[in-house]
Amino acid sequence: MNIDHLITHLKKLASTLSTGQVAGLVAVFIAVVGVVVGSAYWINTPQYTLLVADMDAETANSVVSRLRADNVPYELGDGGRSVSVPVERVDELRLAFTSNGLPSAGRIGFEIFDRTAFGTTEFLEQVNYRRALEGELARTISTMSDVASARVHIAMAKDSLFVDRSEPAKASVALRLKGNRPLSPSTVRGIAGLVSSSVEGLRPDSVMIVDDQGRPLTRPEDDETSAGLNASQLERQQQIERDLSTKVLAMLEPVVGAGRVRVNVAAHLRADIVEETEERFDPNTVVRSRQTSSETGATTMATAGLSGAGNGGIAGARANQPPALSTSAANGPAPAPAPVPMQGAGRTTELTNYEVGKIVRHTVSPQGQLARLSVAVVLDDERVSTPGEAGAVQVSTRPWEPEGIQRVQSIVAAAVGLDSERGDLLTVENIAFEAVPAATEPVAPGIGTQAMDLVKDHWLSGVRLVAVVLVAAFAFFGVLRPLVNRVGGLANAPALPAAAGAGAGTARLPTVSEMEGQIDAELDAMVSPEGRRLPVLTQRVAKLATDEPEQVARIVRGWISEDGR
Repeated sequence: MNIDHLITHLKKLASTLSTGQVAGLVAVFIAVVGVVVGSAYWINTPQYTLLVADMDAETANSVVSRLRADNVPYELGDGGRSVSVPVERVDELRLAFTSNGLPSAGRIGFEIFDRTAFGTTEFLEQVNYRRALEGELARTISTMSDVASARVHIAMAKDSLFVDRSEPAKASVALRLKGNRPLSPSTVRGIAGLVSSSVEGLRPDSVMIVDDQGRPLTRPEDDETSAGLNASQLERQQQIERDLSTKVLAMLEPVVGAGRVRVNVAAHLRADIVEETEERFDPNTVVRSRQTSSETGATTMATAGLSGAGNGGIAGARANQPPALSTSAANGPAPAPAPVPMQGAGRTTELTNYEVGKIVRHTVSPQGQLARLSVAVVLDDERVSTPGEAGAVQVSTRPWEPEGIQRVQSIVAAAVGLDSERGDLLTVENIAFEAVPAATEPVAPGIGTQAMDLVKDHWLSGVRLVAVVLVAAFAFFGVLRPLVNRVGGLANAPALPAAAGAGAGTARLPTVSEMEGQIDAELDAMVSPEGRRLPVLTQRVAKLATDEPEQVARIVRGWISEDGR
């Protein structure tokens, strides 16, 4: 097809159409092309996914600058706090950002010392060191799962020759938590320990941690002690309960079956410090020492009538008196005195020392000691196996007998170290568990299910593709192809013979004599009887009028103009 002829005939066609028809045709053409181009752009538009979220202004600026430098399309969301990139490049960009230390939240770490500057003073070096340490600590704390971002401020210790003028190191940490979820006490203590271990001379109790709402997450040890158990003691209590529960389950499950026993242990720890002094005396005395001394002496009297004749006798007033006179002295001589027997004199002294037994006991029980233990055990019904027909074994359940519950109670008491004097409590009960339906193995999805899943996952892309194909087909077969065929028919129309002597770019309508001569020449060339010349001529003129009415109209107008001349 000749382009020049096509353009010429398009111009001729435009001249035969009214202004409204030309405008409508142009509008339809533009609409079809716009729909096709828009659909193609819609299909080729990349799907974005989240790359980084919950960023501050400094982090977002660094991330966007890096994406612009790499010519990566991106979309900002959540007020500039999140960045989305095409799905096919998200993994690549995450690896690239991680290798380059992005996002860094705008905090400067020890890379500040990579650039050596001459003429730096000692004060500036100390400031840079503190900035680097704060940045590194903030980065490390931000890697925790419950922390979105962190800022650390450190006040270095100031030494002085005077002790009262020395200032210890202090630090404060501001956290922005994910989802406004509170941090556990163990995580708070871990952050405080991390900061205190990284700064020289910093104690954990000198680290203040707050969240983004300004609520303090740390509190002094005195407050914890006065309120009750501190965090470490609470963790010890929970650890004791977990260990005892695991121990009891490990002993009972092989007997009653897995999942057929429940154990709950509650350990109560002392929240105060107990100090007592006991003094006890032994009622049984003990002889410590014994001392005995004795004195003895003997005196002999010859006659009881000699007063003072002898040195013997009993000393005293009676011994100094004269002997009594007998009334028979006148009648004759006095009888001889009776002999006095020997008398002994002595003294015995005994001294015995007794010792009384005494026990003094001073006992101090620190805070957090186990005060009482409570254990609760729930048993499912006992399983009983009975032989059935054809050697099959049937399993049934029945309540536990008191003897069996007593045995279980003894086993649990021995396992947890139950102490009745301490007030420990143990309860074992038999309660039937609710029957749990047996888990069935998942059936492998069939081809239909897989197809439905595939359609659910990619239905949007499929709808886009079908819509674009339908629009393109309608534009091609309904608008463009008929238009091209019409233009092509005009281009393939036979050209009118040019007049003799006319220029190359000019053409005129043939005269009647020329048309008649041409018709006669064509009829003469046909091999047909003489009687068919007129019908053939009539058919030829009718066909020409039907196929090319514009040419016939021009010929008729030419005839009329020639007749007018």
